[in-house]
Amino acid sequence: MWPLIQTGLKPIFIDVDKKTLNVDAEELIKKISKRTKLIMLVHVLGNSGDIIKIRNICRAKKIILIEDTCESLGTKYKNKYLGTYGDFGTYSFYYSHQITSGEGGMIVCSSKEDYKLLHSLRAHGWSRGPNERINSSYKNLDSRFVFINSGFNLRPTEIAAAIGLNQFKRLNKFILVRNQNRRKIIDRIKSSKKWNNQFQFLTESKNVKPSWFGLAILLDDKYIKVKNIFLRYLEKKGIETRPIISGNFLNQPAAKLYNLNKNHINFSNSQEIQDKGFFIGIHTKKIDKTQLNKIEKHFFEIDKFI
Repeated sequence: MWPLIQTGLKPIFIDVDKKTLNVDAEELIKKISKRTKLIMLVHVLGNSGDIIKIRNICRAKKIILIEDTCESLGTKYKNKYLGTYGDFGTYSFYYSHQITSGEGGMIVCSSKEDYKLLHSLRAHGWSRGPNERINSSYKNLDSRFVFINSGFNLRPTEIAAAIGLNQFKRLNKFILVRNQNRRKIIDRIKSSKKWNNQFQFLTESKNVKPSWFGLAILLDDKYIKVKNIFLRYLEKKGIETRPIISGNFLNQPAAKLYNLNKNHINFSNSQEIQDKGFFIGIHTKKIDKTQLNKIEKHFFEIDKFI
Protein backbone atom coordinates (compact mmCIF):
# COMPACT_ATOMS: atom_id res chain seq x y z
CA MET A 1 0.00 0.00 0.00
CA TRP A 2 2.70 2.49 0.92
CA PRO A 3 4.28 2.58 -2.57
CA LEU A 4 0.85 3.59 -3.92
CA ILE A 5 0.57 6.44 -1.43
CA GLN A 6 4.17 7.48 -2.07
CA THR A 7 3.41 7.82 -5.80
CA GLY A 8 0.49 10.13 -5.09
CA LEU A 9 -2.38 7.69 -5.51
CA LYS A 10 -5.38 7.85 -3.18
CA PRO A 11 -6.19 4.51 -1.53
CA ILE A 12 -9.79 3.34 -1.18
CA PHE A 13 -10.21 0.57 1.38
CA ILE A 14 -12.54 -2.42 1.07
CA ASP A 15 -13.89 -4.53 3.93
CA VAL A 16 -13.18 -8.26 3.97
CA ASP A 17 -15.26 -11.42 3.95
CA LYS A 18 -15.21 -12.92 7.46
CA LYS A 19 -15.33 -16.46 6.07
CA THR A 20 -12.17 -16.11 3.97
CA LEU A 21 -10.43 -13.06 5.56
CA ASN A 22 -9.92 -11.85 1.99
CA VAL A 23 -11.47 -8.90 0.23
CA ASP A 24 -15.15 -9.26 -0.58
CA ALA A 25 -15.27 -9.25 -4.41
CA GLU A 26 -18.79 -7.82 -4.53
CA GLU A 27 -17.87 -4.97 -2.19
CA LEU A 28 -14.76 -4.29 -4.26
CA ILE A 29 -16.75 -4.05 -7.48
CA LYS A 30 -19.16 -1.58 -5.85
CA LYS A 31 -16.25 0.74 -4.99
CA ILE A 32 -14.82 0.87 -8.53
CA SER A 33 -15.31 4.26 -10.17
CA LYS A 34 -14.09 6.13 -13.24
CA ARG A 35 -11.14 7.32 -11.14
CA THR A 36 -9.98 3.80 -10.28
CA LYS A 37 -6.60 3.19 -11.90
CA LEU A 38 -5.25 0.23 -9.96
CA ILE A 39 -6.39 -2.52 -7.60
CA MET A 40 -4.00 -3.98 -5.02
CA LEU A 41 -5.42 -7.33 -3.97
CA VAL A 42 -3.99 -9.07 -0.89
CA HIS A 43 -4.23 -12.88 -0.67
CA VAL A 44 -4.40 -13.38 3.09
CA LEU A 45 -2.65 -16.24 4.93
CA GLY A 46 -2.63 -18.63 1.96
CA ASN A 47 -6.27 -18.15 1.01
CA SER A 48 -7.99 -16.17 -1.76
CA GLY A 49 -11.22 -14.53 -2.74
CA ASP A 50 -12.76 -14.75 -6.22
CA ILE A 51 -9.68 -13.63 -8.14
CA ILE A 52 -11.16 -14.49 -11.55
CA LYS A 53 -14.18 -12.23 -11.05
CA ILE A 54 -11.88 -9.39 -9.97
CA ARG A 55 -9.44 -10.00 -12.83
CA ASN A 56 -12.23 -9.98 -15.42
CA ILE A 57 -13.64 -6.66 -14.29
CA CYS A 58 -10.12 -5.18 -14.24
CA ARG A 59 -9.62 -6.26 -17.84
CA ALA A 60 -13.00 -4.88 -18.90
CA LYS A 61 -12.32 -1.50 -17.29
CA LYS A 62 -8.56 -1.42 -18.11
CA ILE A 63 -7.58 -1.30 -14.44
CA ILE A 64 -4.10 -2.48 -13.41
CA LEU A 65 -4.29 -5.48 -11.06
CA ILE A 66 -1.48 -6.16 -8.58
CA GLU A 67 -1.70 -9.34 -6.50
CA ASP A 68 0.01 -9.10 -3.13
CA THR A 69 0.83 -12.80 -2.73
CA CYS A 70 3.39 -12.35 0.05
CA GLU A 71 1.47 -14.70 2.38
CA SER A 72 0.29 -17.14 -0.28
CA LEU A 73 3.23 -18.43 -2.31
CA GLY A 74 2.22 -21.78 -3.80
CA THR A 75 -1.55 -21.36 -3.42
CA LYS A 76 -3.56 -22.22 -6.52
CA TYR A 77 -6.96 -20.94 -7.61
CA LYS A 78 -8.54 -23.24 -10.20
CA ASN A 79 -5.12 -24.88 -10.66
CA LYS A 80 -3.36 -21.60 -11.49
CA TYR A 81 -0.95 -19.99 -9.06
CA LEU A 82 -2.00 -16.87 -7.21
CA GLY A 83 0.11 -13.96 -8.33
CA THR A 84 -0.21 -14.93 -11.99
CA TYR A 85 -3.76 -13.68 -12.62
CA GLY A 86 -3.03 -9.96 -12.52
CA ASP A 87 -0.60 -7.65 -14.27
CA PHE A 88 1.86 -8.08 -11.40
CA GLY A 89 2.29 -10.51 -8.53
CA THR A 90 4.47 -9.86 -5.50
CA TYR A 91 5.93 -12.40 -3.07
CA SER A 92 7.85 -12.14 0.19
CA PHE A 93 10.82 -14.29 1.23
CA TYR A 94 10.88 -12.95 4.78
CA TYR A 95 12.02 -15.66 7.18
CA SER A 96 8.53 -16.62 8.47
CA HIS A 97 6.94 -17.05 5.03
CA GLN A 98 6.48 -20.21 2.94
CA ILE A 99 10.10 -20.00 1.81
CA THR A 100 12.83 -17.60 2.80
CA SER A 101 15.95 -16.02 1.38
CA GLY A 102 16.62 -14.22 4.65
CA GLU A 103 14.87 -11.09 3.41
CA GLY A 104 13.57 -9.66 0.15
CA GLY A 105 11.08 -11.16 -2.26
CA MET A 106 10.06 -11.51 -5.88
CA ILE A 107 7.81 -9.82 -8.40
CA VAL A 108 6.35 -11.37 -11.54
CA CYS A 109 4.67 -9.60 -14.43
CA SER A 110 2.70 -10.41 -17.55
CA SER A 111 4.51 -8.42 -20.26
CA LYS A 112 8.06 -7.97 -21.53
CA GLU A 113 7.79 -4.18 -21.33
CA ASP A 114 6.87 -4.36 -17.66
CA TYR A 115 9.78 -6.72 -17.06
CA LYS A 116 12.20 -4.20 -18.60
CA LEU A 117 10.76 -1.42 -16.48
CA LEU A 118 11.00 -3.46 -13.27
CA HIS A 119 14.54 -4.49 -14.13
CA SER A 120 15.44 -0.81 -14.35
CA LEU A 121 13.49 0.36 -11.29
CA ARG A 122 15.29 -2.07 -8.98
CA ALA A 123 18.64 -0.40 -9.81
CA HIS A 124 18.12 3.37 -9.51
CA GLY A 125 16.30 3.57 -12.86
CA TRP A 126 19.44 2.38 -14.61
CA SER A 127 19.09 0.79 -18.03
CA ARG A 128 20.19 -2.76 -17.34
CA GLY A 129 21.08 -5.18 -20.12
CA PRO A 130 21.02 -4.59 -23.88
CA ASN A 131 18.41 -2.12 -25.05
CA GLU A 132 19.64 -0.55 -28.27
CA ARG A 133 16.56 1.61 -28.75
CA ILE A 134 17.15 3.43 -25.49
CA ASN A 135 20.92 3.60 -25.75
CA SER A 136 20.97 4.85 -29.34
CA SER A 137 18.79 7.80 -28.37
CA TYR A 138 21.55 9.18 -26.19
CA LYS A 139 24.72 8.95 -28.31
CA ASN A 140 26.49 11.51 -26.14
CA LEU A 141 26.18 9.21 -23.07
CA ASP A 142 28.14 6.13 -22.14
CA SER A 143 25.72 3.32 -23.08
CA ARG A 144 26.69 1.46 -19.91
CA PHE A 145 25.38 4.27 -17.71
CA VAL A 146 22.00 5.43 -18.99
CA PHE A 147 19.28 6.24 -16.46
CA ILE A 148 15.82 6.02 -18.00
CA ASN A 149 13.53 6.42 -14.99
CA SER A 150 13.34 7.00 -11.28
CA GLY A 151 14.23 3.94 -9.24
CA PHE A 152 15.30 2.19 -6.08
CA ASN A 153 18.23 0.17 -4.78
CA LEU A 154 16.53 -3.23 -4.55
CA ARG A 155 19.03 -5.54 -6.22
CA PRO A 156 19.12 -9.00 -4.61
CA THR A 157 22.39 -10.42 -3.37
CA GLU A 158 23.83 -13.64 -4.74
CA ILE A 159 23.66 -15.21 -1.28
CA ALA A 160 19.95 -14.44 -0.95
CA ALA A 161 19.33 -15.78 -4.47
CA ALA A 162 21.18 -19.02 -3.69
CA ILE A 163 19.17 -19.53 -0.50
CA GLY A 164 15.90 -18.73 -2.24
CA LEU A 165 16.51 -21.05 -5.18
CA ASN A 166 17.35 -23.88 -2.80
CA GLN A 167 14.18 -23.21 -0.82
CA PHE A 168 12.07 -23.32 -4.00
CA LYS A 169 13.18 -26.91 -4.50
CA ARG A 170 11.52 -27.79 -1.19
CA LEU A 171 8.42 -25.59 -1.52
CA ASN A 172 6.00 -28.40 -2.35
CA LYS A 173 7.20 -30.42 0.64
CA PHE A 174 6.87 -27.37 2.89
CA ILE A 175 3.30 -26.80 1.66
CA LEU A 176 2.36 -30.43 2.28
CA VAL A 177 3.80 -30.50 5.80
CA ARG A 178 2.32 -27.14 6.76
CA ASN A 179 -1.12 -28.23 5.56
CA GLN A 180 -0.83 -31.52 7.47
CA ASN A 181 0.27 -29.75 10.66
CA ARG A 182 -2.59 -27.30 10.39
CA ARG A 183 -5.09 -30.12 10.03
CA LYS A 184 -3.56 -32.01 12.98
CA ILE A 185 -3.90 -28.98 15.27
CA ILE A 186 -7.53 -28.33 14.28
CA ASP A 187 -8.47 -32.00 14.60
CA ARG A 188 -6.81 -32.27 18.03
CA ILE A 189 -8.63 -29.20 19.36
CA LYS A 190 -12.02 -30.19 17.94
CA SER A 191 -11.73 -33.78 19.19
CA SER A 192 -10.91 -32.70 22.74
CA LYS A 193 -13.38 -33.48 25.54
CA LYS A 194 -13.17 -29.77 26.40
CA TRP A 195 -14.27 -28.65 22.93
CA ASN A 196 -17.27 -26.34 23.11
CA ASN A 197 -16.84 -24.20 19.98
CA GLN A 198 -14.47 -21.85 21.76
CA PHE A 199 -12.59 -21.31 18.51
CA GLN A 200 -13.54 -20.83 14.87
CA PHE A 201 -11.08 -21.89 12.17
CA LEU A 202 -10.74 -20.48 8.67
CA THR A 203 -11.56 -22.85 5.81
CA GLU A 204 -10.23 -22.54 2.29
CA SER A 205 -12.31 -20.71 -0.28
CA LYS A 206 -14.05 -22.52 -3.11
CA ASN A 207 -11.66 -23.48 -5.95
CA VAL A 208 -8.59 -22.81 -3.76
CA LYS A 209 -5.78 -25.28 -3.15
CA PRO A 210 -4.11 -23.43 -0.28
CA SER A 211 -0.52 -22.99 0.78
CA TRP A 212 -1.29 -22.05 4.36
CA PHE A 213 0.86 -19.33 5.92
CA GLY A 214 -0.54 -19.64 9.44
CA LEU A 215 -3.48 -20.96 11.42
CA ALA A 216 -6.03 -18.16 11.76
CA ILE A 217 -8.38 -18.44 14.72
CA LEU A 218 -11.44 -16.43 15.77
CA LEU A 219 -12.68 -16.60 19.34
CA ASP A 220 -16.30 -17.14 20.28
CA ASP A 221 -18.01 -13.85 21.23
CA LYS A 222 -17.97 -14.54 24.96
CA TYR A 223 -14.15 -14.59 24.99
CA ILE A 224 -13.57 -11.20 23.35
CA LYS A 225 -13.01 -9.41 26.68
CA VAL A 226 -10.35 -11.90 27.78
CA LYS A 227 -8.59 -12.23 24.44
CA ASN A 228 -5.51 -10.19 25.42
CA ILE A 229 -5.17 -12.03 28.73
CA PHE A 230 -5.43 -15.35 26.90
CA LEU A 231 -2.83 -14.39 24.28
CA ARG A 232 -0.39 -13.24 26.96
CA TYR A 233 -0.89 -16.60 28.66
CA LEU A 234 -0.10 -18.49 25.44
CA GLU A 235 3.04 -16.42 24.92
CA LYS A 236 4.24 -17.24 28.44
CA LYS A 237 3.71 -20.94 27.68
CA GLY A 238 5.82 -20.74 24.53
CA ILE A 239 3.00 -20.54 21.96
CA GLU A 240 3.73 -17.45 19.89
CA THR A 241 0.78 -15.55 18.45
CA ARG A 242 0.24 -12.78 15.92
CA PRO A 243 -2.65 -10.49 15.01
CA ILE A 244 -4.23 -11.34 11.67
CA ILE A 245 -1.94 -9.12 9.61
CA SER A 246 -2.39 -5.85 11.56
CA GLY A 247 -5.99 -6.12 12.61
CA ASN A 248 -8.14 -3.37 11.14
CA PHE A 249 -5.37 -1.36 9.47
CA LEU A 250 -7.32 1.87 9.68
CA ASN A 251 -6.86 1.76 13.45
CA GLN A 252 -3.09 1.96 13.04
CA PRO A 253 -1.29 5.25 13.87
CA ALA A 254 0.18 5.38 10.34
CA ALA A 255 -3.32 5.30 8.83
CA LYS A 256 -4.34 8.19 11.04
CA LEU A 257 -1.13 10.07 10.27
CA TYR A 258 -2.00 10.02 6.56
CA ASN A 259 -5.76 10.46 7.18
CA LEU A 260 -6.56 7.32 5.17
CA ASN A 261 -10.12 7.09 6.47
CA LYS A 262 -11.15 10.72 6.51
CA ASN A 263 -14.82 9.79 5.99
CA HIS A 264 -14.69 7.55 9.08
CA ILE A 265 -16.15 4.53 7.28
CA ASN A 266 -16.88 1.60 9.58
CA PHE A 267 -15.29 -1.62 8.34
CA SER A 268 -17.29 -3.92 10.60
CA ASN A 269 -15.87 -7.25 9.38
CA SER A 270 -12.27 -6.09 9.70
CA GLN A 271 -13.00 -4.75 13.17
CA GLU A 272 -14.63 -8.01 14.24
CA ILE A 273 -11.60 -9.97 13.02
CA GLN A 274 -9.31 -7.66 15.01
CA ASP A 275 -11.43 -8.05 18.14
CA LYS A 276 -11.77 -11.84 17.93
CA GLY A 277 -8.86 -13.01 15.82
CA PHE A 278 -5.24 -14.08 16.03
CA PHE A 279 -3.06 -16.68 14.36
CA ILE A 280 -0.28 -19.07 15.24
CA GLY A 281 2.53 -20.24 12.98
CA ILE A 282 2.72 -23.58 11.22
CA HIS A 283 6.03 -25.44 11.15
CA THR A 284 7.65 -26.87 8.02
CA LYS A 285 8.61 -29.93 10.07
CA LYS A 286 6.02 -32.46 11.15
CA ILE A 287 4.46 -31.60 14.49
CA ASP A 288 4.71 -34.32 17.14
CA LYS A 289 2.35 -35.53 19.88
CA THR A 290 4.16 -33.55 22.56
CA GLN A 291 3.54 -30.31 20.67
CA LEU A 292 -0.09 -31.22 19.98
CA ASN A 293 -0.62 -32.04 23.66
CA LYS A 294 0.86 -28.67 24.61
CA ILE A 295 -1.41 -26.77 22.24
CA GLU A 296 -4.51 -28.64 23.39
CA LYS A 297 -3.71 -28.17 27.06
CA HIS A 298 -3.01 -24.45 26.91
CA PHE A 299 -5.71 -23.49 24.41
CA PHE A 300 -8.48 -24.79 26.64
CA GLU A 301 -7.19 -22.79 29.58
CA ILE A 302 -9.17 -19.96 27.98
CA ASP A 303 -12.25 -21.08 29.93
CA LYS A 304 -10.52 -20.16 33.17
CA PHE A 305 -10.33 -16.51 32.18
CA ILE A 306 -14.06 -15.81 31.97
